[in-house]
Amino acid sequence: MSVDEPETLRLAPASPIAFAADAAAARLREWLLTGPAQIRGSDAEAGGVAGVLDVDGKPRYVYAEITGYYLGWLADITAVAPLARIRERARLAVAWSQRALGREGQLPQTRIYLDATEPDWRNDAVFFFDLAMLLHGIEAATAAGIVAEPATLRGVLHAHLLTFVSAGQLRCAIQVRGTAALPPRWSTGGGAFLVKASSRVALGARHPAFPDALALACARDIDQWVAGAGDIDLDMLHPTLYFAEGMLLARPDRADAVAKLLQRSLVLTQADGSLPETADGTPRTRNDILAQALRVGVLLRELETSGAPSVEALDRLASTLLERIGERSFLTFNTEAPAQANVWCTMFAEQALRWHAGMRLGHARRPSAAALV
Repeated sequence: MSVDEPETLRLAPASPIAFAADAAAARLREWLLTGPAQIRGSDAEAGGVAGVLDVDGKPRYVYAEITGYYLGWLADITAVAPLARIRERARLAVAWSQRALGREGQLPQTRIYLDATEPDWRNDAVFFFDLAMLLHGIEAATAAGIVAEPATLRGVLHAHLLTFVSAGQLRCAIQVRGTAALPPRWSTGGGAFLVKASSRVALGARHPAFPDALALACARDIDQWVAGAGDIDLDMLHPTLYFAEGMLLARPDRADAVAKLLQRSLVLTQADGSLPETADGTPRTRNDILAQALRVGVLLRELETSGAPSVEALDRLASTLLERIGERSFLTFNTEAPAQANVWCTMFAEQALRWHAGMRLGHARRPSAAALV
């Protein structure tokens, strides 16, 4: 970079936080690859990936969204983990996906509990986001060469995703069970967060058999948010940052708007370095939000975006994330569940810390919005 470029876009010398982030990412990576996150053995759900583990390390449930994240994450770590192990984990995840999507010709339950069935309103519906993340993970793993070409599975997912298209628009959820209306949640009401899903589904349009109606609906979902991307209502930060992740993939030319959105989010940083769950000042925090903010910030600097966070600001996010991990090999959902491992939080954190360390230490492998899990 030239000496005339803004100070905020220059790399500072590597600091101890970078080495700590690199070491923590390695611990998280090892747990995700060899620990209980992916179901193995003869279990009926072998290959599926858990969302949460109880305090005794036992997985509670598996589901498509997290299995998709896991496949995408495996594709992103091929330069830093044993390839044979990565391929085996990916093979198991794809095998589970094939079984889950082929049961009685129906979509899998949103959350498949491993012990006694627990009441869960999410199982009254299927979600576009969940299937989109599974498709993206399968596509990423295929592109990385860690799984065989899954043409049949891709076709099944295309068909299922097409059912969410109504009058040319995407629906975020379809109720399939029960008579009571789905509760009003960000995941059921639609909104900007769906751009993360639609941007990743749209990547599949390179395949000749990709449904035109699905491609058009995804494009419309993205386009409606482009003009006001930096000014959307923050509301809940987790889905807001999903939107940021999607916009960086779909419209990297609007990275400046994403930088504005991230800055609005970082203004809410609390005294302990955490970010609140909602923009109205509620004290509740989620650890995945820290990892999401760090990933978005690193990508903005990678794109040399005007308004990207400073290196020092990203160091602070990384430092807080490291404090939340401590000496554990996993990340929890929040500080209220200090012994309960959360798999997607751990994946987000591994990627965030690995990318941050790579930025600070000058690693050759570059992060990309397409690799976000």
